[in-house]
Amino acid sequence: MSILRRGIVLLGALLLIVGCTTTLQSPPTWIDSLYDQSYDEKSYICAVGAGSTRDNAVNAAFAALSQTFNTQVESILTYSGFSSAETQGAGETIFYDSQALLEQSQLSSKSGTIIGGEVVNSYVDANQTVWVRVAIHRQKTAQLYSKEMDELARQIATIKLSSATSPSPLRSYFCLLEALPLAVEHLQMAQQIALLTGESKKSYLSELNTQLDHLASNVTLALEVSVIVPAAEEVATHKELTGAFRALFNDFGFNLKEKDAKGIPIVKIGYSIKDDETNQGPYSHAYYTLSVAIVDGDETIGSYQKSQRESAMTPKDARTRALRSALNQGVEGFKEALR
Repeated sequence: MSILRRGIVLLGALLLIVGCTTTLQSPPTWIDSLYDQSYDEKSYICAVGAGSTRDNAVNAAFAALSQTFNTQVESILTYSGFSSAETQGAGETIFYDSQALLEQSQLSSKSGTIIGGEVVNSYVDANQTVWVRVAIHRQKTAQLYSKEMDELARQIATIKLSSATSPSPLRSYFCLLEALPLAVEHLQMAQQIALLTGESKKSYLSELNTQLDHLASNVTLALEVSVIVPAAEEVATHKELTGAFRALFNDFGFNLKEKDAKGIPIVKIGYSIKDDETNQGPYSHAYYTLSVAIVDGDETIGSYQKSQRESAMTPKDARTRALRSALNQGVEGFKEALR
């Protein structure tokens, strides 16, 4: 082989080697360090996610970003929604409770939706794994939260005005209850702003709780408990339900009198149990329904209901478990509805 031809072959091989080495891209530093000169920690909050596709990587990154908020925020929030409320056209508030709703509440994110996030970098490694970095600008995102907080504050102010003009402390109490979820959301956003910028915002939650306590102290209620259970269990069931709800309303600061007292609202508590006589399996089942209605004159101000099935080896044990569930989960659910 001539010297010229050998030189051409060597040069071609060298160019091939150089070409191969220049196409290999080193992993970017943001995969491990998150922040750099372009996206510094003072101005941004960043998170990194990886996945087999870009969508999976983006989802993972935003999940990590959400976790950052959860860690900082969830320890501050004390409210949890074990029931949902719906205001009817006549002004009555109905609370619903179920085991499925309870589980959903426990699994839901405390930080809410994170707004203002965007994908700022992406990288595909040698294994075809996609990496992305997402970032939110602290100040810009805080401004978005502030606008939403202003609208929540306006809604809270409207409810407070309606509560103040209600004809009785009891109606004022239930009217003001509608502001609590809004106040929780407002606090939630305030804590996110604090995490983003360090700026503190006014919270309405403590103020609302104080006002509700004051209203409750000016309300006198009577308890009326009715049970539909086997005759041998009527007295004990009535006694336990009465004691549980008496303690509950006392804890909230309401005044209680005997049900024969005239001119005061009545809390009508109903409890019924039904055995499943069609069951052919080894276990016995009992279905219970707990209902609570607060009635002022001819008007129902608020109502609540919980139904559930309990199982045990014998019908009596199943009914015992049902009553225990009503005294725990049912009463607790109504308690959350009053918060």
